[in-house]
Amino acid sequence: MLPRGWDRRTTVFLAFALLVLCGTTGARGQVFDLERDRVPMVELHGFWRFHTGDDPDGKLGWAKPDFDDSSWKLLRSDQPLAVQGYPGYGGVLWYRFQVVLPANHPPLALYIAGIGTSYQVFASGRLIGQFGGVPPHERTYIAGYARSLPHRPPLGHIIPIPADIADGTGAMVVAIRVWIWPDWAAFVYNAQAFQALSVGDPSLMSEKRQDRWNHEFWSLSAENALLLGYLLAALAGLGLFLMRPGEGEYLWFSAVELLYAADCAWNLYPAFHPVWFQGYEALNGLLQFLRGICLSIFYLTLLKQPRGWPFWGSMGSAAFGGLMFLPMVMQWMSYPAWLPVINLAWIPFIVCQLVMLSLAAKRGNLDARLLLGPFGMQYGAIVGREILLAFYAFGHGGPAIAIWAGKWEQLFKWPFPISVQNIADFLCQISILAILMLRFARTRRDEERFGAELEAARTVQQVLIPNEVPDIPCFAIECIYKPAGQVGGDFFQILPTPSGGALIVIGDVSGKGMPAAMAVSLLVGTVRTLAHFMQSPGEILAAMNQRMLARSKDGFTTCLVLRIDPDGTVTAANAGHLAPYLGAREIAVGNGLPLGLAAESIYSESTFHLDAGQELTLLTDGIAEARCKGGELFGFERTASISILSAEHIAATAAAFGQQDDITVLKIRRCAAPECAEAPLGAAAATGAA
Repeated sequence: MLPRGWDRRTTVFLAFALLVLCGTTGARGQVFDLERDRVPMVELHGFWRFHTGDDPDGKLGWAKPDFDDSSWKLLRSDQPLAVQGYPGYGGVLWYRFQVVLPANHPPLALYIAGIGTSYQVFASGRLIGQFGGVPPHERTYIAGYARSLPHRPPLGHIIPIPADIADGTGAMVVAIRVWIWPDWAAFVYNAQAFQALSVGDPSLMSEKRQDRWNHEFWSLSAENALLLGYLLAALAGLGLFLMRPGEGEYLWFSAVELLYAADCAWNLYPAFHPVWFQGYEALNGLLQFLRGICLSIFYLTLLKQPRGWPFWGSMGSAAFGGLMFLPMVMQWMSYPAWLPVINLAWIPFIVCQLVMLSLAAKRGNLDARLLLGPFGMQYGAIVGREILLAFYAFGHGGPAIAIWAGKWEQLFKWPFPISVQNIADFLCQISILAILMLRFARTRRDEERFGAELEAARTVQQVLIPNEVPDIPCFAIECIYKPAGQVGGDFFQILPTPSGGALIVIGDVSGKGMPAAMAVSLLVGTVRTLAHFMQSPGEILAAMNQRMLARSKDGFTTCLVLRIDPDGTVTAANAGHLAPYLGAREIAVGNGLPLGLAAESIYSESTFHLDAGQELTLLTDGIAEARCKGGELFGFERTASISILSAEHIAATAAAFGQQDDITVLKIRRCAAPECAEAPLGAAAATGAA
């Protein structure tokens, strides 16, 4: 007879609850029987005895086989603690279970594949394996791919079981002592075991671990491809820099790619080899700091932008972000408190980088426009991942965050898992390489065009600079012209006068290359035109000065004009050029401003006499400014001492000392009366290379 208010459904419910309660309190940890199952390998699914905290006597009595663990709770071995009532636990915890070994069993081993932190393994009270550091010498380790979201479990370790480990009944009690870093306690996920262990034939354990290794390598194919791409791009950038040392963006690009490769490799390393967590984060910080610095300088050199506040802001933010790893490594800050700080520290860096690209794009820089989209996507992927990681780690958002995190890590599964971050990184690589290749091709086209223009200027200059000295009665003239480059800024002209003498002009245009060559063309044409109308050196210089005004821009031209009459009278006017040498003695002549500087320049004339047999030497400053490898100048004293040598020896001496500028040497010797009667005396020597 049931009390009033009771019915059959109430009775059934209470009876079922009582059975469940009795079954729970009376359940025991699973015994894994290899003798009964007769299989070479067993996965240890089921319930294990579990206890938080550590052995109070400090003698590891909880590892002994005769320890009574019946009061310990039962937890499943293949599920994380977070879903079994222990979310975010930190400290020491113990697992215990029993394995029945067959008689005369072959060598056996344990495969522990789900614990990503420090632990010890005991078999029947004997320590048979350890990973990392546990109290009292605890040390935090990380195992598994660090960038996965959620964090993937490590590959694990194979621990051999000694042959004499079982007790007399053939049973072996396994105890696992795990230490979880308390700083991980704030996270829903931490490094507790949540994959079934295996026991059996060591060769099968090795095969199982190798299968997991292969699967992990395949699942990280996108990262491996990126690593290879970074290394190839670094080599390509270095090769481009060696081909074009003057363009520093190739060197900085190579440095950025090398640091990307190092960062990628370092993040892949824990997937296959456990590492000390603080050391891992310290090297991570150093790589990110260096990469941020090199990336900022790469943008600066590539985009040719001024060093404004975005550049200095990105440099400072990168330095600050790199230094912020120090408080965590030195354990001045807890990991949960440090994590949001480091993420916020990199936000100014990202903002400054994007502002640099945006400002350059606004100024019309095509390269910046092409980079802005891919790098904006990359930075967005980084920020999005960190936001998802924060929500996931601290247990916010529920199943929706887990779904989003899974999609973020595996946006595509074919041909191998590809994440959002992988796609953004690939796009950045492709955009930078495309820009540099186009830049290199554009530069090559410009060089070819410039080379053609330079060859045309060289051809014109060869026409303007005389290869043969005209016949001047009673004078022997030598000339040497050695430009420092393909085209030079030195020039000279030897023009016969109606009186039987010679008008000699020698000069030096400031600068090098095409501008200097074009100025030489203008000056030589001017001299040849003026020689038809005037013979006064001072007037010729004044007319040349007027022609050069507003054409030389920031440059100038030095020039010396001499008229030598048949009787040896020399009239000279100088516009800032080196004075002539008579023998080894410098001749003092009036000196005016170089051409092209002032409209009211006056060029006075000086007169001296050249006796029969005497030599007059005219030089450009390429002789005196020759410089040896040690940095010493050839100087005017040496120039004066060698001025008595032949033109060829003077030029060769300066070139051997260390030619830095164009070299031009003219030697004029007045012949004695008997020599003047002989046929032609003017073309004594004319050598040089244009």
